[in-house]
Amino acid sequence: MTVAGPIVWSSPSTWPWVVYVWAAFVLIGAAKPTWRWIQRGRGESWPLADGRIDSAQISKPTFSLSVKSGHYLAELLYSYSFAGVSYSGRYTRDIPTADEAEEFVRDLQGKAIAVHYNPEKPSRSALLERDVELLLQSRTPVPPASLPPPRSIPSLISSLLPIFIALSVVGLVLSLWVHLGAVMGQRVAPESFFWILHIGIFVVWLPAMLVAQRLVGTMNRKDFWKVVLKNSPDWMRYMVYAFGGYAMVNFLLFIVNAPNGENGANPPAAVWRGFSGHWMAFYSAALAILYSASRSSAPVDHS
Repeated sequence: MTVAGPIVWSSPSTWPWVVYVWAAFVLIGAAKPTWRWIQRGRGESWPLADGRIDSAQISKPTFSLSVKSGHYLAELLYSYSFAGVSYSGRYTRDIPTADEAEEFVRDLQGKAIAVHYNPEKPSRSALLERDVELLLQSRTPVPPASLPPPRSIPSLISSLLPIFIALSVVGLVLSLWVHLGAVMGQRVAPESFFWILHIGIFVVWLPAMLVAQRLVGTMNRKDFWKVVLKNSPDWMRYMVYAFGGYAMVNFLLFIVNAPNGENGANPPAAVWRGFSGHWMAFYSAALAILYSASRSSAPVDHS
């Protein structure tokens, strides 16, 4: 399955369908942060009321449009009053692991907190992130002995993270360029790129897995992706899931429409397309893992 004519970026009708799929994931990923930003902006100008945390609990959502659907959902139910009338509200935060969720809700029930309410409709309210953070900082710290030992990143790998991140970006961009060309039925890269992009996966994937294993440690393996991607932005997580899902669909299409013969030294465009789907998946995942690790607060292991 290839595009009949060349891609003209100023003419959306010539774009391959994969571009629309990727654009849809980007829009979905941006929707939730955008809505929160709008709500936070409105709440900034609302007056304050004295509030109280009535309950602090953790749940595990079974379905969500967010790729964080497997994360734990910390929920704060609070109450406040205006003009002698009591109101209630709800604040939620997505948290990647059970330990972090437990730490977030610890000792919050019964605490006082500033609540911003809509003066035109007092039943509408919001807790601003800065007020929640102040509340968290006001709690008595947990004794160090009760905290799990921190997971560390080897110092050598930590110092090389920027290089591996850059290589992942280059690999992803080249893979995407090759793939779009193959979708149009063209081999846009020299033959050597076919093997360079193959080998390049191992160059970035091995350090990505080393970093991931050190950060995950003995944690439940079903939480693997939640932990290794927790410090990456939403759009990057959507990118990983999008390229991963697309790689499987693309490979199935390649198997169904596998070319006969003409394999030679330089494979036909259909073969470039089949393999480039996997290249994009691996390079994007390595990029997200390594970038997340670079933003991690985990200490560096100098041993």
